[in-house]
Order: sequence, then C-alpha cells, then structure tokens
Amino acid sequence: MQAQYFCTTEGTELHYVNYDEIGQSTSDETMTVSKVEKVDGKLQAAYYDKIVTTKAKNNTSYTLFNWSYDGANTVCTEDLMYGPYVDSDSDPAKYNEAARLGLLEKLKFKGDNSFTIKDGAKGGESIPDRSYQVVRNMLKNEVNVSGAAYMGNETISTTAGKFDCVKISYLQRTKIVLKTTTLRVTEWYAKGVGLVKSEAYDTKGNLDSKTLLVKIVKK
Repeated sequence: MQAQYFCTTEGTELHYVNYDEIGQSTSDETMTVSKVEKVDGKLQAAYYDKIVTTKAKNNTSYTLFNWSYDGANTVCTEDLMYGPYVDSDSDPAKYNEAARLGLLEKLKFKGDNSFTIKDGAKGGESIPDRSYQVVRNMLKNEVNVSGAAYMGNETISTTAGKFDCVKISYLQRTKIVLKTTTLRVTEWYAKGVGLVKSEAYDTKGNLDSKTLLVKIVKK
C-alpha cells in the first residue's frame, strides 16, 4: 500500500486552479511528476510546476517541488531557485546542483521552507515552526510558519475525484520590507497524490485564496 503523500508515476500531470477571495480563477497550474527514484533508501520524486496567470502579460512562471519518503515521513521542499533559473533564459534541462547553489547565494536564501507529513499523525498533534528568507524581485521576503498542527482526516471531492486526506493548518506570516501579511492556511493532502485542496484566510476570517486539484492526467 502506498504511504507517501506524492505521486510516483512519471509523466503524471496534476492540474490545479487557483482562485481569489471572490472565487474567480486567477491562474492554472500544472505539476508534472518526474525523476522518480530511490536514493539512500528514500523514495524521491520531483514535481515540475508551470503556473499560467489569467489575464496577464508575461503570465507564465515555474517552480519545482522535491518530495521524499523514508518509510515514516513525507517531506516536500519547494526549490525556490528553479523559477529564477528558468526566468534567466537558462535551459531548464541543464538545471543542476551547481546552478542551484549559485542562485542560492545570489538570492540570499536562508532557513527551512520544507514541510513534513508524518505517517499516522493524530488530530491535534503539533508540527514544528519553520521560517526562511529569500530575495524576490530585489525585495527581501521573510516567511514564518507557526502554530501548525494536524487536524485529522477528511474526505475531499473535486472534479479530479474523491480523496481521503490528512488535514493540516498553520499561520503564515510574510514580511516584504515593511509590509506584513498574516494568513491562516489549511491544506489537504492525499496519499499517492499530494495537495488536493488549500484555503487561506486573513486575520478577520475572510477568504484570501483557494487552490483545488481539478484533474489528474496519467501517462
């Protein structure tokens, strides 16, 4: 039985739609599963993510998520260097550790932006705080995730199907120069898939944004 919270079938496409606070679509997102392998006893996969923003010029951006599973914990880390690498007109196929480390220094990345989903976690169990900083568009971004906890299990239905999910909630504070934004984020993850649904609310309880898995295309 699959235990990891990510897909291990290379070529599979996970299609998402991102919505704003009034429920209008803001972007379409396609994650393509790649580089599935076992390294040092850990199952690993990469999700190459293409985001196309609705009604905008220069509307396509990219990022990369690296997943791993050691038999007890699923860990996901967004590679924040991949997008800037592609934006610099470099060949995505040539992206490697040397390129990542070069950008790591340039963008002054520090901290930990990974998250872990533990097998068999109980509702109410806390998740360690984490924080990181990175320079985006020449501005320093500081992100702090706190108060994270497992909220139990929940079945989520979307146009992509019906999924048994683990539910996670946390506070995310993002500081850019002098402006700080605080959101309460709730996410639902399914085994063998990854993210199924995400909702973010502001401090007044108003919806800020939502993401839904709408289609899975298996190769």
